[in-house]
Amino acid sequence: MHFGNYVFAEPYLGWLVRGILMTLLISVVSGTAAALLGLWVTRLRLTSRRGPRLAADTFVMIFRNLPLVPLLLFVTFALPRLWLQVTGRAFPIWADLYLLLAVLSADSGANFAEILRAGVLGVAPQQQEVARTMGLSAGAIRWHVVFPQAARIVAPALATRWIQNMKNSTMALVVPLPLGLLEMAGQAERIAGETFSWVQPLTAIAVVYLLLSLGSGWFLNRWASRAQARVQAGAA
Repeated sequence: MHFGNYVFAEPYLGWLVRGILMTLLISVVSGTAAALLGLWVTRLRLTSRRGPRLAADTFVMIFRNLPLVPLLLFVTFALPRLWLQVTGRAFPIWADLYLLLAVLSADSGANFAEILRAGVLGVAPQQQEVARTMGLSAGAIRWHVVFPQAARIVAPALATRWIQNMKNSTMALVVPLPLGLLEMAGQAERIAGETFSWVQPLTAIAVVYLLLSLGSGWFLNRWASRAQARVQAGAA
């Protein structure tokens, strides 16, 4: 049996291409949202106000320790049932995609926040003192002095987490998405259900995931290396 029978033939090739595009969409949207969320949570964790700091610490504690699969099962099966009982209305069919993106963003955002916090603690306090003597406000020091340097210090860890977020897109398998919104693993399962062949579609998506991970890793590692070089140059 030729490999292309269930991979390059129609409609299976179209399904796989659509799955690749959905994987990229889920990865980019959730990764970007996670980075912004992690930055915001880090800011709250470093504030002097007890309430926001406690809320941010609780958020990080919850989403760094909850496994993804049970969390996704809860928000896509239990949460709609609770919503129906309380409001009498059903979730729209596209809500599962938004819930998936929200959970992936929260999971990676909590990890981004912890990584950034470690980077902030690695910034020399003297630099903040110098910025303060130059008349910069606390907010300006945080956004223009501390956070950029912290991101450069922990750049390799941030790059690794971004790649992990992309691989977490396979968790969409446990979410009842419409056929047109399935990512690669979901489309491979769909092809296997139609053709009763698992080897060909799973091999195809394994190769694509490997190429995406290697490509993302190469790009992000170059960024991390440059960021680390700037840190070392500044220290020298």
